Amino acid sequence: MALLSAMLAGISQIYFVNHHLAGLLMLLAVAWVSPWMALLMLLAVAAATLLARWRGWEPAAWRDGLFGFNAALVGLAIGLFAPPGPAWLALAILGGALSAAIYAGLRRLAGIPWYTLPFNLLVLPALYLYGSRLIEVPEGHQFALSAVGQVVFLPDSLSALLICAALLLAGAGLLAWAVIGGALASLVAWGLGVGTDVITFGLAGYNGVLVAIGLYWHRLPVAWVLAGIVAAGLMSGLMLRLGLPMLTLPFVLSCWLCLALRHGICYQGNKRIRDREKT
Repeated sequence: MALLSAMLAGISQIYFVNHHLAGLLMLLAVAWVSPWMALLMLLAVAAATLLARWRGWEPAAWRDGLFGFNAALVGLAIGLFAPPGPAWLALAILGGALSAAIYAGLRRLAGIPWYTLPFNLLVLPALYLYGSRLIEVPEGHQFALSAVGQVVFLPDSLSALLICAALLLAGAGLLAWAVIGGALASLVAWGLGVGTDVITFGLAGYNGVLVAIGLYWHRLPVAWVLAGIVAAGLMSGLMLRLGLPMLTLPFVLSCWLCLALRHGICYQGNKRIRDREKT
């Protein structure tokens, strides 16, 4: 049960949620669209969690799913691009284990939030190497919550609603910021000339979803959360216009930028206060 609990937590941690039922709802959301993607996600998360437990990496962290969410995204990406076959099952297991090893190494390197960087390091090079676009965009797709689902490569309406229900388990505030993040980032990308079909399919907004709930989770002031969403929208819009695969890299970079700027501003403010006190 401990392994299953950690795996479900790992799936839910994609959206900064640590809740087993939320993880189950997200798993059902994936399985509804593609049982193949759900299978690869489970294999990758299981491999990552087992490796973390075997190596003794931060027991509290792997139980909370922190070694599983990058693996979940790796498995989903493989399932999105690869047809069913035994070789891809093995690759999902290997990719999940590698994501956990990279995440463990990064956590030892520096005590900063690494977010989905391991996922991007593993998958983005392959997309650039083979010239793959993230997904083909259909014409006429209309669904307001597509950006929420596209975090896990799911523009389907029912899947997005299941994910919203999972987010609601963590609080209405988290869900509200997810919707705001997707909408605002999409609006920014539209301002850069990104096509309407791309926006309504959720590809311009999903990084904004992650930035919004990530910075909300960090308890940053509203202005900083909005600034992060705008930054994600600008990065996403630019990369979409250039036809470059991006996965969740705009999310990682936008959060780092906001956290670094806020830390620097707060440090300078505190330094001025200390200087005044000395005089």
